[in-house]
Amino acid sequence: MARKRQIDPVYPLEQEIAQLSIPARYFYILSWCHMDDETGVLPYDIFMLKGQVFPADDIDVEAIIEEIITMRRYFLFEAEGKRWLWCPTMPKHQTINHPSKRKYPTPPKILQEDYRSGKLALPLSRVELSRVEIKKQPYWAAFKENSQEQLKTVSKDFNIYQLMGKLNKIKKIEIPEEVINKICTSYLKNKAGIKADWPWFIVTTQKEWEAWNAEQQIKEGREWKKASVSPAIAQILAGMKIVSKP
Repeated sequence: MARKRQIDPVYPLEQEIAQLSIPARYFYILSWCHMDDETGVLPYDIFMLKGQVFPADDIDVEAIIEEIITMRRYFLFEAEGKRWLWCPTMPKHQTINHPSKRKYPTPPKILQEDYRSGKLALPLSRVELSRVEIKKQPYWAAFKENSQEQLKTVSKDFNIYQLMGKLNKIKKIEIPEEVINKICTSYLKNKAGIKADWPWFIVTTQKEWEAWNAEQQIKEGREWKKASVSPAIAQILAGMKIVSKP
């Protein structure tokens, strides 16, 4: 069943929206009423959408949808043998107090990850930006390329990004890159025996972090010992004179 939605009166003034044709703007806004509350997904069903948005008009709805896809307000994906449209900003700039039960499939994980990472370069309007919580880039975005590749490999079967974010939210800590690499290696080696993701992640993170800290302390101790007996420091210390006060 269609739902009522909020329409900001500033929308017609937004450059990003103004780039759509008038029929496309009209269709885009009304299409929110037929999307899942939580995901912003709706069927790519030309007959249904035409009947719901332009019931008495001779308008090419398929051309309008393609226009909106080109402007990256919709993203197309396939699931359950059908085509679907995903509007990722819809649930974010709507206040939905009592979301309806989800009835359409969730967008593929790779599509969601590409959207969140910025690869899809979705041009948010100022209205959408004002309603979307602006978050800093996750700390693991600064990891080296080989670490990023390892994370992507693991994330295909294990939602490590979500677990890292959850731990960061609860404890306000950022797991060092070296520890993340060890966690990924441990997962690839032991994934067949993992029954519960979160408990395993917490236990493994603590274990690998403690091991990494121990390695760091040993390394720092060696560096300090090496520096303390270096000829340069020895020469400086030998040349210093300590004068006592009377």
